[in-house]
Amino acid sequence: MKVLIVFNHPAPYKIRFFNELAKNVDLTVIFERSTSKNRNPLFYQQNKIQFKCLFLKGINIGDENHFSFCVVNHLKKNQYDLIIINGYSTFTEMLAIRYLHAKRIPYALYVNGGVIRNDSKFKFKIKKSLISGAHLYFSPSKSVNNYLVHYGALSNRIVNYPYSTIFEKEIAAANISSVEKNRIRKSYDFPGKTLFVSAGQFIERKNFIELLEIWKTQPIERTLILIGDGEELTKYTNYIRENKLSNVVILPFMPTEKLFEVFRACDAFILLSKEDIYGHVINEAMSQGLPVISSDRVVAAQHLINNGVNGYLVDYRSREDVKKRVEDVIKNNFSDAPLNTARENTIEKMAAVHIEIFLEAVK
Repeated sequence: MKVLIVFNHPAPYKIRFFNELAKNVDLTVIFERSTSKNRNPLFYQQNKIQFKCLFLKGINIGDENHFSFCVVNHLKKNQYDLIIINGYSTFTEMLAIRYLHAKRIPYALYVNGGVIRNDSKFKFKIKKSLISGAHLYFSPSKSVNNYLVHYGALSNRIVNYPYSTIFEKEIAAANISSVEKNRIRKSYDFPGKTLFVSAGQFIERKNFIELLEIWKTQPIERTLILIGDGEELTKYTNYIRENKLSNVVILPFMPTEKLFEVFRACDAFILLSKEDIYGHVINEAMSQGLPVISSDRVVAAQHLINNGVNGYLVDYRSREDVKKRVEDVIKNNFSDAPLNTARENTIEKMAAVHIEIFLEAVK
């Protein structure tokens, strides 16, 4: 089976998934650009590509947009059993979708997440024209199904898949011992008795400044570890210095192996993002045994969190709600519930579901 996927840039979590898919299908991936402008260069150093891929010649615009006719040229010269366009927001993706519409070539639209917005009539019309014409839709959750239907997709053409960025072997063993936690804590010289961790790009949307303001009121024995980098790093370091927050530690971007090691040293994960199209880090934190406190604006959190069982959903605008759940997560015994959630959402399971969908789609 020959499958073509058009994707924006070679994000390492997608490379891992494509490598797994390529074990069972003749896979070609077209990348619009080699990097996203707002990503740390180390983000891409984990990549080991084990499938056929092409990088387009074209014009990079902003952080992730791209303009090129090369996808259309490739489609004219090559035939595939299944064509998947991952997204519709770049000029290149728009051109590809318009071409497929015009030539009445069946294709699948793949979305990693989605948030319904209060669009203008014009913007809504454009989105609907780009989303509504696919013969098949890949969606990771019910809320994303609603997003697709809102913009014109037929519900009977939507298929769901378990979305993951982790392999089964990367999930921590059950009942991470206190000895192991303490060993890691000592190696990083983490202060405090109870460790909360958060990770992501240091940008306004991720809302880490709100988390710092909340942490200003937390007891000194509760440490917050922030992992990442981005344009707001100086803002955070200045806030920590000005408010003398000795119970906050900032660490730079880390490859997956190191990130998971730090997760295992901690007691809970917390994310107060104002919006996340999906939010891979929710499942990644659970894979290392951490209960998760997350904003209800994170799609992955809506999908994966079972309140009181493996974590809590909160309203990021309510500090009292967040503070209450911080207390609850300290008191509650979540046992292996976070790990069990992660075991149902691995790259292996994700790939197996995709192969089943591919086979059904090309009958």
